[in-house]
Formats: sequence, structure tokens, C-alpha cells
Amino acid sequence: MINAVIIEDEPLARSKLKRLLNQLDASIRVVRELDSVAQVRQWLTEQASQDKVQVIFSDIQLNDGNVFEVYQQQPQPCPIIFITAYDDFLLQAFESQGIAYLLKPYNSQKLEQAWAKFCALSVPKPKAVNATAGALYKQHRLAIKHHQQVYFLDIGEITHVQADGGLVMAFDREAKRHFLSFSSLQAAEQALADYPFFRINRSELVQREHVQSLQRYCKNTLTITLTCGAQLKTSQSRTAAFKEWLR
Repeated sequence: MINAVIIEDEPLARSKLKRLLNQLDASIRVVRELDSVAQVRQWLTEQASQDKVQVIFSDIQLNDGNVFEVYQQQPQPCPIIFITAYDDFLLQAFESQGIAYLLKPYNSQKLEQAWAKFCALSVPKPKAVNATAGALYKQHRLAIKHHQQVYFLDIGEITHVQADGGLVMAFDREAKRHFLSFSSLQAAEQALADYPFFRINRSELVQREHVQSLQRYCKNTLTITLTCGAQLKTSQSRTAAFKEWLR
């Protein structure tokens, strides 16, 4: 069975979703239905780990607020398929555990497409699920907002991340700059904690596989050449830890 949670404050919308899920895959079991931000907060704090949920179907704007008030404060245990009447939250959705974004009114075909994406990312054989979704799913891309569009950047393509003047930017193999939505380098570092990034100084993170060469710059400081051609310098306080990290 695949355990699912539905977050929706409209009874008719919940009924429709449950009916379509039952038609889509009989192995889906709705273990909890939540209809408020307060309930979502309580569930994530007290019950989510016990429910062993593999997927969440979540509305965004509920009667008592916006679910991102909670999602930005507490980690989500599994992928989220967002189902909402608003298209204003696409970037926030993919910055959380969002893997699909359905606009109401949606049909069974749209739901089936989202479900296929979940299966491809998380459970290649849904009937054989025997692990928590936290171990099955990992976000491999960042959502980048550019003008009125959102595109995705593979984390593996990021050579380094830099903070400058209140902006946080990622650079790819081609040295192209991508503006991230993080408020600080520390926030970016936390979001990328599952990946091999290291903070080499106050304003820069580097990814291990893109470190091409090292050269001594001055006493207890290194010049790092990356695959994109950028040359960065370690701070004296971070050099020893950086060398150890590379081993």
C-alpha cells in the first residue's frame, strides 16, 4: 500500500480527489485528511513520522492561512503534489517537496500524469514500497524564477554558490549565473546539506565534483579552480577543514 495524506478544506474537492485516486491506483490508502494550516502544523510536528506517508496531496490556500507558512518552517516527510486554484505559488511549490502542480479544475488525466511522475521519482514499483518516503525521495533540482517563468537547475550542474550584496547566485558548468530565492548563503547551505557542497569562505560554497585543481595562494589559503573556470579563494579559517573534506 502507498500511504497518502490529503490537505484540502473543501469537502467536495476532497471527495473528488479520493474518488479519482481510487480509480487511479487501488494501492493508494488515504491515512489522514487535514483541512487547516493548524492541523498541518500539528500533524508534521506530532504524527507525520508515525503515519509513514509516501505522498501528500496538498491545497495551498486554506481557510486559516497558507500552507507555506508551515512548509517553510518544518520539513515535509515526502513528495507533495499540489492541487490548487491559484497559479501564484509555483516557485514556492518546487522549493519545497513539490513534484507536480495541478490547477483546479483538473481532470483524471492531469492527476494521472502527476501520479506517474511520483512513481518515476519515488517508487518504481509502487506495490513493493517498504521504506519511508524520506529515504525514497530527494529533490535533485532547484526552481529558478526568471521574469514571469520558472525553470529548473540540476543541482549536479552547480559548480559554486555565491552571496553578494543580499543576492544569492548559483553558477553552472558554463559559468552561467542563476539567481536563487534564498535569503542568505546560510539558507542555501542548509537547503543543499544533502549534497557535497562546502563553504570555503564567508560568501561562497563549492561542489566537490567541480573542484578541478588547487594551488597555494598565501599562508594557509588556497586558490580553487573550478570546472567552469572560476578561481575562488579559501579563507584562512576554512582551509584546513576544506582539505580534510576533499579527502
